[in-house]
Amino acid sequence: MSSGNLTADRRFAYALLLRRDGDAEAAADVLAQTLELVPDWAEGRFALAETLAEAGRKYDAIAAFENYLTADPADSMGAAIKLALLTEAAPKQMPEAYLRRLFDEYAPRFEKALLEKLRYRAPEILRAAIDTVQPDGTFARAFDLGCGTGLMGMALRDRAGWLGGVDLAPAMVRGAEDKNIYDQLLVGDMVAAVLALGEPCDLMVAADVLTYVGDLTDVMHAVRARLTSEGLFAFTVQRHEGDGFVLGAEHRFSHSRTYIEDIAATAQFSISYLENAVSRQEKGVDAPGLAAVFRAR
Repeated sequence: MSSGNLTADRRFAYALLLRRDGDAEAAADVLAQTLELVPDWAEGRFALAETLAEAGRKYDAIAAFENYLTADPADSMGAAIKLALLTEAAPKQMPEAYLRRLFDEYAPRFEKALLEKLRYRAPEILRAAIDTVQPDGTFARAFDLGCGTGLMGMALRDRAGWLGGVDLAPAMVRGAEDKNIYDQLLVGDMVAAVLALGEPCDLMVAADVLTYVGDLTDVMHAVRARLTSEGLFAFTVQRHEGDGFVLGAEHRFSHSRTYIEDIAATAQFSISYLENAVSRQEKGVDAPGLAAVFRAR
């Protein structure tokens, strides 16, 4: 991460040391001086905003995150998420550029971190839920939303005649390609990919993906539009006990059970399965979740 200015880079490195040592106020001062040399450096603006937040200067941090967005309107570093947490106003979804950058960088260690550190179980939970709702037969066409490196596809392959998948992050899709289990893989937005499907599917899945979407309306309607009559949509979400959806400090959305029930009715699904489930851990603690199977009606 370089600004292209050697003096600015040195000041930035010094500011990071101050921040690491717990002196966020001094670090913010040094970062402000750094940006006098490189005012359009997006990463520097983001670092200043984060440091101001750590220093307890909430309103200065809000202004700094907004300044960052003028330098990087696509928001590849996730300022919208930081602003939402500072203002307690959850966005409807996370910035696409941020998720692509996050998971492209995460891809080399993705499976090891999920399986060993986070105790990730979403694929096996969804497979069991699908088998409960429809225990026999093969799904002619199945589609994996947010397929990542293909863990859900591996759990589903033996029940799918044709299996497709989509993910925002090219590095994730390359990992899925290496498994040779998908008939088609796409890089891009999952809603757009679903709506562009040439033929409808009788099964769609989203394993631990909707935790990065707050308002599920667009996803649900897109899936419903491209499912066959009586087709299934199986997915997991993180659960909270209030209403609607909330954005957590871990940068993941949680949805209430009543929100999931309401969105099913709105998008013209019946609920075939909706149970509490733990698909992963967060900091060594089980993250409460829901596993759902909706049927198109």
